[in-house]
Amino acid sequence: MLSTRFEQIREVDDLQKAIKHCQEAITATPQDHPRRRDMHRNLQRMFFARFEQRGELDDLQKAIIHTQEALATMPKDHPDKAAHHTNLGGMLLTRFERIGEPEDPQTAIMHSEEALARAPKDHRDRAVRNGNLAGKLSSRYDRIGDLDGLQKAIMHSEEALATIPNDHPDKAAHQANLGTVLCTRFNRIGELEDLRKAIIHCEEALTSTPQDHPKRAAHHANLGTVLSTRFAQIGDLEDLQRVIMHSEEALGVTPKDRPDRASRHSNLAGKLSSRFNRTGELDDLQNAIMHTEEAFATTPKDHPSRADRLSAVGALLLRRFERIGEFDDLENAILHTEVALMATPQDCPSKATLRANLGSMLLVRFEGIGDPEDLHEAIKHGEDALGATPQDHPRAATIHQNLGAKFCMNFKRTRDLDSTRSYFIKNLRFLKRDDQQYTLLELFGVAPSAASTSLRAGRAAYDSLKLLELGRGIITGFTIDSRSEVFDLETDHLHEYAQSHRLRAEIELPPEVTNSVGGETWDRAVYRRWEAVNEMEMILNRIRTFPAYGGFLLPPPPQSLMNMANNGPIIVFNCTLYGSDAIIVTSVAITSLELPKLTYSETRHWMTQLASFGGGGLIKQGQDNRKMKDLHSATITGKGVSNTTLKRIWWIGVGQLSMAPFPAARDHSRGSTRNTLSRAMSTYTPTIKAVSYPRQTQLHLFDEPSAFFSGDRSKKSRILTQRNPSLLPILMPKTPGQLPLPGVNREVQYISDSAAKSSVKAKVLNRPTPAKVLHQAQSHEIVHFACHGMWDINPSDSHLILFAPEGDAADKLMAQDISTMAAQNAQIAYLSACSAAKNPSAKLADGVIHLASAFQLAGFSHTLANWWETDDQASSEVARDFY
Repeated sequence: MLSTRFEQIREVDDLQKAIKHCQEAITATPQDHPRRRDMHRNLQRMFFARFEQRGELDDLQKAIIHTQEALATMPKDHPDKAAHHTNLGGMLLTRFERIGEPEDPQTAIMHSEEALARAPKDHRDRAVRNGNLAGKLSSRYDRIGDLDGLQKAIMHSEEALATIPNDHPDKAAHQANLGTVLCTRFNRIGELEDLRKAIIHCEEALTSTPQDHPKRAAHHANLGTVLSTRFAQIGDLEDLQRVIMHSEEALGVTPKDRPDRASRHSNLAGKLSSRFNRTGELDDLQNAIMHTEEAFATTPKDHPSRADRLSAVGALLLRRFERIGEFDDLENAILHTEVALMATPQDCPSKATLRANLGSMLLVRFEGIGDPEDLHEAIKHGEDALGATPQDHPRAATIHQNLGAKFCMNFKRTRDLDSTRSYFIKNLRFLKRDDQQYTLLELFGVAPSAASTSLRAGRAAYDSLKLLELGRGIITGFTIDSRSEVFDLETDHLHEYAQSHRLRAEIELPPEVTNSVGGETWDRAVYRRWEAVNEMEMILNRIRTFPAYGGFLLPPPPQSLMNMANNGPIIVFNCTLYGSDAIIVTSVAITSLELPKLTYSETRHWMTQLASFGGGGLIKQGQDNRKMKDLHSATITGKGVSNTTLKRIWWIGVGQLSMAPFPAARDHSRGSTRNTLSRAMSTYTPTIKAVSYPRQTQLHLFDEPSAFFSGDRSKKSRILTQRNPSLLPILMPKTPGQLPLPGVNREVQYISDSAAKSSVKAKVLNRPTPAKVLHQAQSHEIVHFACHGMWDINPSDSHLILFAPEGDAADKLMAQDISTMAAQNAQIAYLSACSAAKNPSAKLADGVIHLASAFQLAGFSHTLANWWETDDQASSEVARDFY
């Protein structure tokens, strides 16, 4: 009765007396008495209630012992045996979360599986038992990174939510749990649909929970966590503000004596730190440090999260050192991280992160005071972090980059960065376009830094170029790979072609489509897609054993790259913190040239100013051309580049130089020829692979071939002969919601006149819509867009503005939809639209995704596009001269 009253009014004195009376009763009861088992069960419940109230580990241990005693004396067919398995599994997991007992997760899973096996499909407790098993599997994943266990956790969470009645009091908890594990999978795999569903589930859990419910704090915290993940993905500050609000709410309604109050402090600290990173407000950083220190101070010494919270203090102290330069902060950051590392079990996934963080801190101290021991230890911790990180994990490439930087500092060696990139690229194939972009955000700068480090370690220019080709243009590269080298495979090895074609189609189909079509669960669709990626890798490895297929879908060898430069050199500019270089590919050599005047900080400032050119016209005033003069001098007269016979250059800008206006380099004063425009025809290409792809279909509009044909006459080089090519003008002189383009009518007249003189069939598309254009463009050799074009911070969402199918509204022809169009007759795409070759996302610059590259991926061998906003009148005159 005392225990019952405690459950009603939460009077601790009632619980104390209840435990005392029950202990006395069980002491006086013989071992073989049938009531003894019920006494064990009652004591288990009371001790666990007191543990939840006070957080004392001894109460949890006693609760576990009494549950084990009750279970041991219970007949195998007893109806309450499943409930005891459930309770014991839950308490073992709680003990694991508290002290990290290594055997507890597996034992907890075993008891939860046993409890679930005892529940028929229509059992009223089956949903609860599915949820309990999901929790145990999720905790094991958190401990050892077991992806298969995480997939099973999601499956059991989905079944629990699907079978629990809508009015069940635990429904909100099941929604929150499913949201949490979906968010966990998103953090591992990067599938955006997981994150979207996680947010929905966590929002519904919070909405359906009463204001005074004790679980409301946990639901606030869960929603804050998933919104924080979305903020990290798209950077919407409004998300972060909501995260902080939910985190503050969770902390505010959590009693000071609750064991989970420390985790609330920790969560809020992380969110305040994120806002500091975004806004630079020092108060946010100071408050984050305060909450992190409070979280650590209130965490028991035997708690498994204690080390993580101590390392969080160290990470924030490092941020404060970077902000205000107090050397004591750096010393304390290193000390806290070292202690946290020593306290973390060897098999804990966070050990690798701690080693990587400690290595970075030691590197900062080395840069400050120059102690070689710090550099040595930084390298050691970096290597250990790399060894403890799965090669298919997105963080592996970042650790490689940081480790390469440390090696670069003593110029001794570099690691197998290209190998790690290959592993990463395999797993990136698994994702949809938006998810690939998100994962690339995590890897911003890895390929350029690796290439720069490689050169400074004495490796050949080709090795650096290969790293750049592997790491840049990943998204466009996937599409090129799937459409290019398969031509010969279909003829030579039909069986392997059919297998790879089937798997590629399955990988490229989003899980939500397969889910709706096949009637399978979302989890199964994702898992099957992952299996398809692994099967594809095995087939690719088998194909590479065939004669002449050893390099199938791999980076080209040096001679193939040099063949690409038969019509003029390809010049790659790379500017990183570790140095700046030009890699020059000619028909006879691949060389590199160091550019000491091109510093990273100056270039970043210069490119930031240049980004506003479309509106402000800085270059028109000559203010930003000084750096371009340096580039011009270095490369036009560089190794293997003839200044007298030069007629064409292919330019590739890497990272922050991806938008550099190379053709505008040098002196443009009246009468001067000391500039790129006077020396050569300039062509931009995102990667060398993008140069080779359109050459497989050689330009042949009329009887005479183009002067810039490739000399390659292999079976991979197809020639499409078209005596009377067709041209599709897509014209939008007036666009709903946009300024009119009066020059378009003049432009179409110029095009029509030229087409008639050249026997080109021109068909103007009336009221063009995205669907009409995508359909018609596949049967025309030339497409011409005279319309508004818009760039987007998400480059795949950059678009051309056309008409909607019905009414007078506008609609968008998206870059990602263009890129998936396989235009068999494609030859020339002329984009007389503003910013069609612009990618404003600095961190996705090496993904080289924009409207112009989308047409290249669709198969157009020649694409003409504007870098910036353009004058309507000038656009029509340029079109006249071109045609």
